[in-house]
Amino acid sequence: MPSSLHLSACSPRRLGKLFLCFNIIFVGTSAPLAAAFNHARLFVPKPTLSKVQPLTNIVRAVSPLQSTQTSTKRQIGRISMGNVENNKPKKSKSKRSAIAAVALGLLAFTSSTAVANAAKTVAAAAPEAVAPLVLPTIPRLALVCLLPTLLGYYKSEYGVSYGYGTAVAASSYLILSSIANAAGLPLLPGIKESMSFAAFQPAGILASLGTTLKNVQSLLPASLPAFHAFALFFYGTRLDLFLLYREAFLARFRAMRERIEERAKKQGSRLKRTPFLLSCAFLYFCMMSPLLITSQICQGMSMACGPGLGLGGGFVSILEQSIRFSVAMALGGFLLGAFGDMNKTFGKAIQGEDALITGGIFRFFRHPNYTGEVIGWVSSCLAGFLAVTWKVVSSGSGGGRLALWKSMAPYLLLSVMGSTGISFVLSTATTGLEFRQQEKYGDTEEYQEWVKKSWVGFKMGPAQKQKEEGGESSDAGADDESK
Repeated sequence: MPSSLHLSACSPRRLGKLFLCFNIIFVGTSAPLAAAFNHARLFVPKPTLSKVQPLTNIVRAVSPLQSTQTSTKRQIGRISMGNVENNKPKKSKSKRSAIAAVALGLLAFTSSTAVANAAKTVAAAAPEAVAPLVLPTIPRLALVCLLPTLLGYYKSEYGVSYGYGTAVAASSYLILSSIANAAGLPLLPGIKESMSFAAFQPAGILASLGTTLKNVQSLLPASLPAFHAFALFFYGTRLDLFLLYREAFLARFRAMRERIEERAKKQGSRLKRTPFLLSCAFLYFCMMSPLLITSQICQGMSMACGPGLGLGGGFVSILEQSIRFSVAMALGGFLLGAFGDMNKTFGKAIQGEDALITGGIFRFFRHPNYTGEVIGWVSSCLAGFLAVTWKVVSSGSGGGRLALWKSMAPYLLLSVMGSTGISFVLSTATTGLEFRQQEKYGDTEEYQEWVKKSWVGFKMGPAQKQKEEGGESSDAGADDESK
């Protein structure tokens, strides 16, 4: 192998240039990717993009609830009974939106309240920074996002499953470790400091894990960047463990993986997967950009809320609380997805593989895993924008504001690309899953009642059947019917 392609012989700068060159070549020469972006219509006028339900509609659905009920009562006295019957679907839809909004609000409020209470307990005892914060370099993070994605050369589906979860978990761990070291609360201290044989004995590993848990317990409420990093680390680790469980114990997922692999082999050699895998790695890196923003800007900010939730401290205080809320909402969205996966996994294990799961969290959300992921990643992106805005407003007037915007502009652009990309993928998967469930259970009374009372989440227009010849994307979405 030529030395220029040997990763161990390359400097981080050369690796970064190599990764950038691959992406430039890919974007400039890959017609399939251009066609895919044209089909996705990511850069179209606002009326087309309005098909994607914005996150703010969930929050706005709460306040009009009372006025909707009052206006409905007035309509009963004004119009005939026939018209009232025609208005029932709209009322039912409003109720479903309100129930979903209240559930999301309670989830976010509970997360924020728990974090704030914990922060008040440990904030006074939080240690001062003992070392300057040294974040991982951009080439290093790019390489960490790229290497797990290369599993797609072995099994095509692995690039978007294990590669996805491992890239997020590893990248967020590196950032979390840097924050912990700067605060004097290192992760895995015994193992990292002493590479002796005794450190890897069961007793040494348990002692190191115990110290790590204590350090994390003290660090998370006292550091907003650490909390943000932990939310992403939790998501990536949880996803990998869930995928491993499905592959080890559920035969239908192993069969699904092999179907995807056989289809990928028919498309040519494994090297033809390179453009797709590089684009996936680039997407994962973009999704980590908001964490880089909060880690640089929000140093010293804790998750503790001030008196009155900060609403009486002016615009700067409101921005601070908004950042905390967004980070807590990110973790809340990832928890919602985890509860959804667990709920359906246990439900199908008890009721059977063909059972329609409508209880638990599915009583309110038809696709809580997709909905939770969209909320988590959009909230993470929002936290990055709020952090930059907070820093600009609190820095006062002068040329420093413009310099800050310019320095953060690349990170903000990558954040938008990552959030938009993953939201498009998840919304498309929701549309496909909605169609498959309707096709399979649509004639049953249980499904019809469930649809009336639950919220579909974020989807791309009306449910449509995905083409079987659509390649990896159609099969990758098919496995999520069991989620």
